[in-house]
Amino acid sequence: MKRKFQFKQQETIKLKYKLGLALAGGGTRGFAHIGVLKAFNEEHIGFHCVAGTSIGSLIGSLYCAGVGLDAMLHEAKLVSRKELLRRMWLNSDSANIARVVNRLLVDKTFDELSVPFAAVAVDIQNGNEVILNSGNVAKAVSASCAVPALFKPVEIDGQLLVDGGLLNNMPADICRNMGAEKVIGVDLNHTRQGARSGKLTDILIATWNITTKSTMYKGQQNSDIIIEPELKDFKRTSLDNIDEMVMEGYRAAKEKMPEIKKLLGIK
Repeated sequence: MKRKFQFKQQETIKLKYKLGLALAGGGTRGFAHIGVLKAFNEEHIGFHCVAGTSIGSLIGSLYCAGVGLDAMLHEAKLVSRKELLRRMWLNSDSANIARVVNRLLVDKTFDELSVPFAAVAVDIQNGNEVILNSGNVAKAVSASCAVPALFKPVEIDGQLLVDGGLLNNMPADICRNMGAEKVIGVDLNHTRQGARSGKLTDILIATWNITTKSTMYKGQQNSDIIIEPELKDFKRTSLDNIDEMVMEGYRAAKEKMPEIKKLLGIK
């Protein structure tokens, strides 16, 4: 029998430190972030700032906008693969992602968020990391999620932006730059795997896994504690098993909670 989550937003306790949350990319495995947030919600622990890459930016933006976790989970289950990917490879419109996000954010700007938030992308024209923290939130999220070969780059201020996982897949350093004194990182892919077969899809996914592994260094160095859900059995392109991924994120966060409370001076 599957366990169903009932989410309720809780009042947060006053912390000794400004606490940041860095949410990594990892495809649809990012639904585990919802479970992580539930665990913190139960402990009445809120964040002073959030930085996210790819799916981490999507979930992070919703949290910072005050979207309830129940609404996040409900919306996740409504999203279809066809809605996101109009074609299997190349030229899928990144605006599809923005439309999904906007169903909950309704064209919010960064200034309208209740918690400071930043999304990470990469300018494919020059290879530079780009921190998005102004303007339309949904468009910034779509840029951060624009995996090369799956989605078109997103143009913002003359920049052609793609998935931030190319350079910074768990942006804990960005949380530090936003003023966080303590940072919790969430790594969705700590058990990174190679190609499962010689199929083009498996090769491209394995290539992305290898690339993002090398872009975790800054995140690891700037995180005080890293939560690592066990997600190797879930495909990063599948929209199945959402409840199970949420549950695993919740389990992993609860497992780390005694260590987190000690870090924050919570009895």
